[in-house]
Amino acid sequence: MDVGLSSDQLSLRDTVRDILRAECPPDAARQALTDGERWRSLWKTVVGLGWTELAAPGSGDYGPLETAAVLEECGAAIAPIPLLSSVGLAAGALRTVSDDGMAAVLADIAAGAVATLAVHAPGARLPGAPMTVHGGRLRGRAVAVPNLCRADLIVTLARTEGGGVCAAVVRRGADGVTVATSGESTDPTQPLADLELDAEPWAVAPLGPGGLESALAAPLAAAAADLVGVAGAALLRSVEHAKTRRQFGSPIGAFQGVKHALADNYVAVERARSLTYAAAAQLGDRKVAPANVWTAAALAKAAAGEAAAACARTTVQVHGALGQTWEHDSHLFVRYAWQGAAMLGDSRALYHEVGRRFTGGAA
Repeated sequence: MDVGLSSDQLSLRDTVRDILRAECPPDAARQALTDGERWRSLWKTVVGLGWTELAAPGSGDYGPLETAAVLEECGAAIAPIPLLSSVGLAAGALRTVSDDGMAAVLADIAAGAVATLAVHAPGARLPGAPMTVHGGRLRGRAVAVPNLCRADLIVTLARTEGGGVCAAVVRRGADGVTVATSGESTDPTQPLADLELDAEPWAVAPLGPGGLESALAAPLAAAAADLVGVAGAALLRSVEHAKTRRQFGSPIGAFQGVKHALADNYVAVERARSLTYAAAAQLGDRKVAPANVWTAAALAKAAAGEAAAACARTTVQVHGALGQTWEHDSHLFVRYAWQGAAMLGDSRALYHEVGRRFTGGAA
């Protein structure tokens, strides 16, 4: 399997990077910490550029690898926009569903409707199907739903009366949809909220082959790509500071304690990036079994979560007292990395599940 990016994909990545440098400097994330509407102007730009069209399957020449490349750059820019929750999570969970109603939902997301994915039941460390469908009503509760307060559409997974699993979509403003903020989010630029449903769904469709595994593989790979971007950007800042900050007549990057930490970070980032793009490539390969695709995506997300948290922590350490101030950007990366690492399962829970399936013969 060739998981290297083509020249067109590299060009797309570079274009996205250049646009984000101009439209989304770190000040945008800082402003979004206190201004709940700061994301809207950037979102309008993103929609106008057609990035949300990645939500629609078979949209032009774009697929999972292109989506991963775009989300990685958005993570690197710590962009305070709901692109991951809309294109990566919500749309990702629906791409395996063959249904006209879900195709209409994907078209809405591609056109710029903000969407999110609600798959964490209270007390669960891993995503699943937190809702039930009974008598035409969608009921249940999900916690830590990203960008729920911004979303137009809510995608969730539910158990059916017959014991199967389906995808369901509701509009946030519909009757029976209750949104409750669960205190201050670790990263207010990507706010979290809890969801309680007792509503009539807008669209319901059974999951495709592979069931929950197929529905969750794309969101896991998307979250991994976003975290790889955060990790890489945090590492770059650490390296640049280590090359220019001098103590005892030498750059601090020459000291073992610093350069060994940065080398470990580099290995973690490259490992996570390789796993992420390998998982994205498998998403588009119908020859790969759904269980194997899920395993690849789960390992990518676990590795990316570790890398992002480690690189953000090292950024604070390398910058010393400066990195612990509000005025410095280090805490923006720490917030983004910590919250993203917990999304769709923390690294320890994902590794444990992969190991359990391997030893039990399920993967």
